[in-house]
Amino acid sequence: MIGQKIVYETLEKLNISFEYYESPKDFSSEEDISFWNRIGATRCKNLFMRNHKGNRHFLLISDYYKDINIKVLEDKFKKGKISFASQQRIDKHIKGVIGAISVFSLLNDEANHVEVFIDEGLKTKQKLTFLPNELNALIAISFEDFVKILDYSGNRYEFMNLAASVE
Repeated sequence: MIGQKIVYETLEKLNISFEYYESPKDFSSEEDISFWNRIGATRCKNLFMRNHKGNRHFLLISDYYKDINIKVLEDKFKKGKISFASQQRIDKHIKGVIGAISVFSLLNDEANHVEVFIDEGLKTKQKLTFLPNELNALIAISFEDFVKILDYSGNRYEFMNLAASVE
């Protein structure tokens, strides 16, 4: 199976059942909605960000088709701008590739440095999809198992409205 070994070892260790899909692409040009409807899962967006000083890193997770308002986090922290993290920062903290970051990337964050913010709208979804830290494959898991992976990772996480407008 395509993906980092740690992903499949963790799924087995936590007794998490999953569905596995492969694609010659990165699932971005599939007949988008029809593919996710057919498998009955919510496609997730995963953004790896940094603060302006570069001393804090964040993984934002939401429904792929929902806009994320970065100003919400900037307002929450009151510490300046938040921007995308570089491949160098990815290599240092979560050992993945741009475009294939997901909740499974936290399994590589041994220092639990990355803070996770999840859009609260995902709480209503039964099944979520994530890349296994590599392109061309996809794993679907239940929402409950998603939380189990978050807990297992040891990273701090919080549910919030990532699409909220800032007053």
